[in-house]
Amino acid sequence: MRVEKFGELLWETMDDTLRRVLGEHVAELIYGLMGRSVSFKRKEIAEKIEAFYAYLEELFGSEGAQVIQGTSLKRLYLKLWREYEEIETYFSVLDELYEVKFKLSAPSSKDGSVCN
Repeated sequence: MRVEKFGELLWETMDDTLRRVLGEHVAELIYGLMGRSVSFKRKEIAEKIEAFYAYLEELFGSEGAQVIQGTSLKRLYLKLWREYEEIETYFSVLDELYEVKFKLSAPSSKDGSVCN
């Protein structure tokens, strides 16, 4: 997975978690306050994740920030697992195709059976 794609996935997960845990309006309020007080934008959260969590800790205290962080990490894990399963399926199909190609290209004996 490319670093840029991971950053996008991290951002999507953080955004989705905030919206699910706190609601749409509160998430938008947090982004607005964050933009004014710590001067980075939402899309920069993935690159500045520690600053973002520190900001959440200021807003919600240590326990509140940990709930958001833990929920985000669990959701990120699930998204990464789904991507892994898709890739694993893709490679399984490629392995099967390679096996078929190998069997088809193997020389056969005069009696029509495949040589081993």
